[in-house]
Amino acid sequence: MFEVVFLDRATLAEQIQFKKLAPNSTYIEYSQTLNEQTVDRLKNATIAITNKVILDAKILSQLPQLKCICVAATGFNIIDLQYCKQKNITVTNITNYAKHTVSEHVFMLMLCLTKQLKSYERTLKENAWQKSKQFCYFTSPIHLLKGKTLGLIGTGEIAKQTAKIASAFAMKVNFYSPSNRHSVDQKTCVDLNTILSTSDIISIHCPLNKDTESLISEKELLMMKKNCILINTARGPIVDSFALINALQNKTIGAAGLDVLPTEPPHINDIAMQNLMLDNLIITPHIAWASIEAMQILADQLIDKVNAFLTNSLKAQDNLSTL
Repeated sequence: MFEVVFLDRATLAEQIQFKKLAPNSTYIEYSQTLNEQTVDRLKNATIAITNKVILDAKILSQLPQLKCICVAATGFNIIDLQYCKQKNITVTNITNYAKHTVSEHVFMLMLCLTKQLKSYERTLKENAWQKSKQFCYFTSPIHLLKGKTLGLIGTGEIAKQTAKIASAFAMKVNFYSPSNRHSVDQKTCVDLNTILSTSDIISIHCPLNKDTESLISEKELLMMKKNCILINTARGPIVDSFALINALQNKTIGAAGLDVLPTEPPHINDIAMQNLMLDNLIITPHIAWASIEAMQILADQLIDKVNAFLTNSLKAQDNLSTL
């Protein structure tokens, strides 16, 4: 009998349904799991499912029976991959489930910021339009996306889908590859300096690793256009929050839309949360990936990967029993 344990089921909406697991397996799920609870909850597990619960070498070394880790997300940064390779622990992740929902979220942030939605909503709450003497009320300037240059940091499926939507808005698109890819869909990648200095809007779509942590800090923000909009739906630590808020306050750049922060959930005194009142800053609580449709695709793919491992394990046991 194989035990499958989902450590943080609450990271998926309650209405998401799971397929049946392969036979000869038991399933246990926990809404959330604290770091100090992980080892005890996985002590009999063959397969661990985790979205955000960290499985590092210290924890994994106490779980010799663990044979497979299924990450209920795309990013591997919560798993010690080197340890897993050494101990022959299979690690899987979810791919291509969120390219449409994240790219749509990017454009939601982009449109809200270029059309000054937050600013105009505030003026309505202040009764400014209601007290004006004409049919329209001008405060903050609004801009078209048409003709603007979109710089994409990253070359994966989400970045490519974002580029497709941008083409419908008649935008020019450039890619920068932190992993040094030379081209995307026959389009030559440019260097980071070109992305920073020529883009009207920059959207981040790369994984978090040692090369991308603090990729956007004070130096990079100073290279951007004064009216540049920065969008981050990837991982929080890729952008230096202190440098970004300083740039927004000083109008070094035009605006920012964030779906991720360095620490999640953020502390009450997080510098970004302390500046939510800024008209040129929009923050959403890490939900770009979380449409119901995308979560169901994730759940289906997740159980397919679990079942594939279980099926192979059962076949291996059957082969041993016939020897």
